Amino acid sequence: MSEDLFKTTVSPDDNYKIEFYLTNGGATTSFGVIGKLDGPFWFKKTIYHAYPMDHVKVKWVDNHTVWINNHILDLKKGETYSE
Repeated sequence: MSEDLFKTTVSPDDNYKIEFYLTNGGATTSFGVIGKLDGPFWFKKTIYHAYPMDHVKVKWVDNHTVWINNHILDLKKGETYSE
């Protein structure tokens, strides 16, 4: 499965950075979207996974809460979304 970075967003206070990747499993599967939160050092945590999906709409609600494709995640509480 390939992952291609297609969008990056940073919280208003610059404490959180999320990178969104378009996933492609090949000719027989649909596209998916994975959102990875940058952590300390080189650690990345998958906080968002939607399949099938080929786009992402992102809006920061506040410094630690993000709205992604109609799902609200509080990053301070460690919330994630996967479908």
